[in-house]
Amino acid sequence: MVVAGTAGQVLVLELNDVPSEQAVSVASMDLLQDREGFTWKGHERLSPRTGPLPWPAGFQPRVLVQCLPPAAVTAVTLHTEWSLVAFGTSHGFGLFDYQRKSPVLARCTLHPNDSLAMEGPLSRVKSLKKSLRQSFRRIRKSRVSGKKRAANANSKLQEANAQLAEQACPHDVEMTPVQRRIEPRSADDSLSGVVRCLYFADTFLRDAAHHGPTMWAGTNSGSVFAYALEVPAAVAGSEKRPEKVVEAVLGKEVQLMHRAPVVAIAVLDGRGRPLPEPYEASQDLAQAPDMQGGHAVLIASEEQFKVFTLPKVSAKTKFKLTAHEGCRVRKVALATFASVACEDYAETCLACLTNLGDVHVFSVPGLRPQVHYSCIRKEDISGIASCVFTRHGQGFYLISPSEFERFSLSARNITEPLCSLDLSWPRGAARARHP
Repeated sequence: MVVAGTAGQVLVLELNDVPSEQAVSVASMDLLQDREGFTWKGHERLSPRTGPLPWPAGFQPRVLVQCLPPAAVTAVTLHTEWSLVAFGTSHGFGLFDYQRKSPVLARCTLHPNDSLAMEGPLSRVKSLKKSLRQSFRRIRKSRVSGKKRAANANSKLQEANAQLAEQACPHDVEMTPVQRRIEPRSADDSLSGVVRCLYFADTFLRDAAHHGPTMWAGTNSGSVFAYALEVPAAVAGSEKRPEKVVEAVLGKEVQLMHRAPVVAIAVLDGRGRPLPEPYEASQDLAQAPDMQGGHAVLIASEEQFKVFTLPKVSAKTKFKLTAHEGCRVRKVALATFASVACEDYAETCLACLTNLGDVHVFSVPGLRPQVHYSCIRKEDISGIASCVFTRHGQGFYLISPSEFERFSLSARNITEPLCSLDLSWPRGAARARHP
């Protein structure tokens, strides 16, 4: 298990059924990579306790990784089969080998104008004037660009918006347009380097003949980084891999045109199904992925879903949710929906929760809309932020700080309580008489 905090600390824990007394290994990773011109103005990092410490049975900490600067961790993921943990902050992302207790990769994603990323929550008040100044500048810039829209015909997005605005309905009847106008995002927005999601996958990245471990990272500005990993293979009969250095090489870099924040990344096998979790295929807990057909990667942003073929990373299909529905993506998950009539038939779909509290289900990899439900009130911001999906089409969200609600999108895995009352009496037992 991996736990991350708001001071840049990433803690890797292992499950142990007996108490132990041992020290926690501490390592640090500089995500800025000695970049000049940036000064951290936030809080200091926490001081870890040194020396052997007693730990009760259960999850016991093994390794503590400290990110520098000590900003809040915004994304984290763990791959137990490769003994790797990836984490990201507002400054970049890192990859750590917790078996050898050594760093593998550190990448800075800061933009030159990401001044707010250098300030912690304690110094946000100081930047209020600067934020207001930047907001007025953006408003002034948008007004000027609106007046010069006719002269800027080289922008594809502006051309598409102009065509949608010029479309007239027959007989001058006003109707709701099929697609809404999407304003382009500026590349100079603050906090554009925030890492939103991280993902491990065994797929085809270098060529179509050889597959291997990969790591994917998505940022707040619509950038996706894909790294090919050289992970030593585990010896037959052993779960741990050899003590060799893990290497990471940048394989692909994708920039979404609309620059919306990347919410989730998932690789689909040759049958269009998501890859199993670590150890699931080797322990016969899940069906092995199809490595013969072509793989694809699904990139979900706040505004649209897009499927790319691998390893060329060419666009295959997409669905513009914000343009069609006027909402933004908040939570995304791939779920398997089993059939009620046939136990051997199931389909994999994409479940999505929007900022309006609606749940949409799309087919994978075709991205065709299937169903649409109203789930959470759009005013319930904490409920939308806390919602999580399961792999079988169910979900949970908080209705209060101490209560949660469960819902299901599957016709087979329903939330109705199925219970029975056994009224049989054991032999020789006397029945109680009621007056």
